Amino acid sequence: MYEERLTQRIRNLERRNGRKGTGDVAQVVNSIINHLQRVLNTRQGSVPIAEDYGMPDFTNYQGLGLTEEAKDIADIIKNMILKYEPRLGGAQVTYEPDKDDLLSLRFKLQTEIVHVRDERIVVELETVISSEGKVRVTQ
Repeated sequence: MYEERLTQRIRNLERRNGRKGTGDVAQVVNSIINHLQRVLNTRQGSVPIAEDYGMPDFTNYQGLGLTEEAKDIADIIKNMILKYEPRLGGAQVTYEPDKDDLLSLRFKLQTEIVHVRDERIVVELETVISSEGKVRVTQ
């Protein structure tokens, strides 16, 4: 039931001939990654129904040290995941500096998927915020 978001289930209903899927874990992970990218690439205040939906403007962080900024951003990402992605539980987001790419911020997300066959499925994702402010989530 929670393998896909509602709009994905509606879109794929005809393709599956009305059969209920068994919950392929890869399908769930891909759906979660797509949703997280959508949420994390939305700017806060741009969605009329929820003012706190999306990421804040990071230009307000000028003057703080990179480590302090990264910790604040990790907390923001964690809170967004916990609030707007109900298929994930117990998110842990940590900053992982990349010496090869100093203009991007890289975070490791460790979490577990809930609502899938009553199993505990631990997932590790990587979240990268580019210098342009675009967020990419990968497995």
